Amino acid sequence: MSENALNRTPLYARHVQQGAKLVPFAGWEMPLHFGSILEEHHATRTSGSIFDVSHMGRLSITGPSAENLLERVVTRKIAGMKDGQARYGLACQEDGGTIDDLIVNRMGPEDFLVVCNGANREAVVKHLRGHNKHGAGISDDTMGSTMVAVQGPTAVQRMTARWPHLAEMKRYRCGLIEHGEHVLFVARTGYTGEDGFEIIAPSTATESIIEVLDDLNEHNVVDAGLGARDSLRLEAAMPLYGHELSETKDPISAGLRFAVTLEKDAPGFVGQKALRQKAEQGVPTTLVGLNIDAPRAARQSAVVKHQDEVLGHVTSGVVSPTLQQSIAMAMVDTTWSSEGTKLQVEIGRSVAESTVVPMPFYKRP
Repeated sequence: MSENALNRTPLYARHVQQGAKLVPFAGWEMPLHFGSILEEHHATRTSGSIFDVSHMGRLSITGPSAENLLERVVTRKIAGMKDGQARYGLACQEDGGTIDDLIVNRMGPEDFLVVCNGANREAVVKHLRGHNKHGAGISDDTMGSTMVAVQGPTAVQRMTARWPHLAEMKRYRCGLIEHGEHVLFVARTGYTGEDGFEIIAPSTATESIIEVLDDLNEHNVVDAGLGARDSLRLEAAMPLYGHELSETKDPISAGLRFAVTLEKDAPGFVGQKALRQKAEQGVPTTLVGLNIDAPRAARQSAVVKHQDEVLGHVTSGVVSPTLQQSIAMAMVDTTWSSEGTKLQVEIGRSVAESTVVPMPFYKRP
């Protein structure tokens, strides 16, 4: 593969066959949509959809010191996790800036699976290795596996019909299931605001996974791409690295205090001191939700202001297919972050009125 060539997931041939619009994303050639972002969005909310998320990093952390390593690099408490539990957290710099947000899955006392963003995989591996003082095993298994997210009510019904014991799996729990001669990892997690499962299979099991996906298609569960994934996560107010989070945007400012355990014993996690200070003293800017009185979406970096005073910038915006409303997340001066506050957002050459509203914008029934 040449230096500039894009990676292709094990489902690439299926995407081509299904008529996907393929685009570069985080070093991969990924489906943007399979015909209509809007239809794929609505399908996820009303029936179900399948997302190829094989671009995301899958890292195995193993051995007697695995738990201690993750305690050091993840903002959440790891020691209290039960086997079969998944937990959302972040990896931070010493100054509290975000390296990535991730999910830690505890498979056993010395066996963890960390799922991170595809674009940040190498940075997360470097961070783990830099703090691996006691020889935990760190294995990047991304290229040797397939990962799909099956989201929505019909999708859940079909998954639990095929594997009945999955119905007993609670949200943010994980485990292994047998599928023919293969063993699959399954977690009841997702990035859409809907119920669903994420499945990781060895690349050798790709054909059998495709059989499962074809069966889902026959039961009104459609293939969906990055476009719908983005509009769905924005309605659910889920952060996207490079938008709500970055090396200069910390989790406290991004409204993720729940994912930061500031009470960890020394030495604590990397960035703990800086984030504790932010939590105690308050942050100058904070993430808010906006309902915008405009027919168009506010783009990333659009100016948010009050009269002529610039207060911040939009981090993500969309015209919500579910709510039929232009919505956005924005990082603004904390003084102007109270619910009901009236602000203005620059959209192109015009200025639209907006109101600070609670997040998430959408909650499933």
